[in-house]
Amino acid sequence: MSSRAEEDVQPAGTSSRPDLPPVHVLMFGVFGRSGVARTVVNLANYLVQHRTVELISLFRTHTDPHFPIDPRIRVTVLHDNRRSRPRWQRFLATRPTRLRPPPWEPKMNLLTDLLLARKLRSLPAGVLVTTRPSLHLAAARWAPRRLLVVGQDHAHFEARFRVRKQAKVLKWAIPRLDGYAVLTRADAADYRRKLPDAATEIRFMPNALPWPVAQVPAPLDAKVVVTAGRLDAKKGHERMIRAFVPVARRHPDWQLHIYGKGPEGRALRALVAELGLGEQVKLKGYTLDVRTVMAEASVYALSSLSEGFSMVLIEAMSVGLPLVAMDCPRGPREIVTDGGNGLLVPDGDEDAFGAALLRLIEDTELRRRLGAQALEDARDYEIDAVGRRWEQLFEDLATNRATNRATNRAAKRARRRPRRPAPDVRRLPRRPAEFTRAP
Repeated sequence: MSSRAEEDVQPAGTSSRPDLPPVHVLMFGVFGRSGVARTVVNLANYLVQHRTVELISLFRTHTDPHFPIDPRIRVTVLHDNRRSRPRWQRFLATRPTRLRPPPWEPKMNLLTDLLLARKLRSLPAGVLVTTRPSLHLAAARWAPRRLLVVGQDHAHFEARFRVRKQAKVLKWAIPRLDGYAVLTRADAADYRRKLPDAATEIRFMPNALPWPVAQVPAPLDAKVVVTAGRLDAKKGHERMIRAFVPVARRHPDWQLHIYGKGPEGRALRALVAELGLGEQVKLKGYTLDVRTVMAEASVYALSSLSEGFSMVLIEAMSVGLPLVAMDCPRGPREIVTDGGNGLLVPDGDEDAFGAALLRLIEDTELRRRLGAQALEDARDYEIDAVGRRWEQLFEDLATNRATNRATNRAAKRARRRPRRPAPDVRRLPRRPAEFTRAP
């Protein structure tokens, strides 16, 4: 294989705890700006304080990583998309993957099969974390037994099992992994119910904040409601804009600031103009400083159609913003405590959403009380708290593996056919008198 097929972009540094097994994290792209890349890099930067960490990127499309990676972390690229491929690689990339069940991934092909199988089989004993269904499947097929394999899901259960091919992959792969980390308690319960016979340790594992909880929270005196996210249909920004109409009428001095970019930008601007909200609803574009724009607002709003976890909610909590969210599947209901750290309204109910915004705008004391609780609740999502959960999972899986190995050895010994014991001559019957030789 060409030396270009695998590349050490960043050699490994020195681990502070060489006695702990290394962690290898396998993902599609560590160099992008996706939410998966962000949460994975955040976790890796924590883990490398205690053990050796390697980030394995199947693809590379950017020169530099978007999120800062600790220099002690080893970064390995299996295929650099920026470079021209040898002819044999181009040929393999046209052939379908041999993984079965076939994954619902257009990027998977015979070339990725070869690169993944080669890399996985070369890994030393330790922990392997995979980050999407096709990679769970590859690990279940090719990872050696010396590795503890943990699948990490970044979408909610309903989204995964809505796609038949994806559901088939997960139903085959998850029972063959040591552990499976999901973003909500509801997801964990659904996976256990769906896979009742799987011995896999399925555990709730939230994403972690990318920064510490603010020492000085937002003052909550700015007349701004803020939201952030890609401008696409899934984020439901049009629902929020329509819900803001009664707010704009009763409080013309308040504004809604929407941060992000995406394919729905033009349609959203047209909706703002149609509703006559041009002075109060501002599409602010993409920002690299989400924390600052949140701290300059007084309410955080979310109207997505679907959220696996919703990082932006815990980011808003970390600066002390009270939340208003639609109860979409599935993350918001586990983050937002209605009347505690925010207000949760039925999914799709724009009237209730607007009414919730008005409650927080018109009741300063309620806004401050919910914001203070949001700040306190955000501490559960700091990287130290979430990182300790991961370390505990690794420890538990290693213990389970050792226990199962001992149990299996005992079972094998019990199944062996026992040797027939030598007869006890003291229990043999006496010879009958008629067979006794005459004197």
